[in-house]
Amino acid sequence: MARIPLLRSLFVYRTDAIFELRNAAVRDHVYRAFFTSNATSKQTSGGRFWDLDQVARAIIAELKLDSIHDIGVSSGVTSLDLYRTLITSGFPVKFFISDKYAMYGSTGQCPTRILDADGSVMELYLCGVLGKRDISNKFPVTRLLHWLLADRPFDGPVRWFVLFDPQVLTHIEKGLIERIDYDVFTTRMPGAFSFVRCMNLLNLCYFHSEPIQTALRNIIESLKEGGVLQIGRTLPDRTNHATFYVKRRGRLDVVQQVGGGTELRGVIEHL
Repeated sequence: MARIPLLRSLFVYRTDAIFELRNAAVRDHVYRAFFTSNATSKQTSGGRFWDLDQVARAIIAELKLDSIHDIGVSSGVTSLDLYRTLITSGFPVKFFISDKYAMYGSTGQCPTRILDADGSVMELYLCGVLGKRDISNKFPVTRLLHWLLADRPFDGPVRWFVLFDPQVLTHIEKGLIERIDYDVFTTRMPGAFSFVRCMNLLNLCYFHSEPIQTALRNIIESLKEGGVLQIGRTLPDRTNHATFYVKRRGRLDVVQQVGGGTELRGVIEHL
């Protein structure tokens, strides 16, 4: 992102192409500044779950879990951390990742609109000038452009692209990791996985209890008997709090807790 010095109080100007995923500056901007239409952040970083990965590795080895699904992975770098932890430990696994809001589309030329998976216009560009709603009031022209143009009808093809880290994309291209289309609130995949990780997605600050219950039922259904769910969140102080559950006779029993455990324990117990 480049800001023209003399006009930086009015608008933001970009000279890069947001769909060029190999451009680190673009990728970093997206995951720092983008929020999905349900207001969840896309930001993540490598090594974020190092402590949890060690616990997961031990559980996966002990129970011989071989099909892993990481949900809501953002850029996918933390998935890559877990994958490498398992592979370097000698565990042959099938590794699946999903993130509905990793899929974006670009359409038009003047303006160019950037759409999320729901078809919402997240931002647009008019001759390089950014139009964006969720941005500081210091940039009134940027906010005005979004207000004027975002909801106008548009024609033409949508060029869809996946916002994953380049190393994650390389692993997908080589068939080492598989990306699947999965919406935790609507997708049903009975008995598909033996280990499911869901971190920093089903937070009470993001969603009400009812949709969280729906998502949890879908996740539990996707686990094989004897499979394990890792669920939790990272607090602002960067500490991880998660609970590992094993599925037995359709119920979830606690295997291990890290930090204060998941904030959803009460919700899970009442399912």
